[in-house]
Amino acid sequence: MSRVSKGHTLDEIPYRASFGVWGSWVCFAITAIALIAQFYVALYPVGGPNLNVEGFFETYMAGPFLIVLYLIWKVYSWFKYPSHRPLWIRAKDIDIYTGMRQEQRDGISGAGVTEDQRRASIQEMRDEKKKKGAKDYIMAAVHTLF
Repeated sequence: MSRVSKGHTLDEIPYRASFGVWGSWVCFAITAIALIAQFYVALYPVGGPNLNVEGFFETYMAGPFLIVLYLIWKVYSWFKYPSHRPLWIRAKDIDIYTGMRQEQRDGISGAGVTEDQRRASIQEMRDEKKKKGAKDYIMAAVHTLF
């Protein structure tokens, strides 16, 4: 969203994840399902209705552990990285240029690059990535897997 708010497209990014944003959502869903299943097993233990508080917290240690890790990170980052203090940053306020490679900043995604320069650089990047033979397709498949 921050790239879109600054007028950029996904074509400018030199690397994109194989599963894109959907991969992140799938991982989030799997994690949520695992935590819900762990909570269910802790609430209704296998082997009977012998529920007690101590057994619940011994079994469902993942939930409090995640909360403790998150709080430790927030306290640590509060002092070490003051820029991490806000819990929410608007998309238009996110800095997408710091840490960018100089070649990409000058030719594709920099603040002063015109739309025509951007399109020409993207086309040049696509032409370089174009697969030319069977070997390129096989190497692309290997790189995707590993």
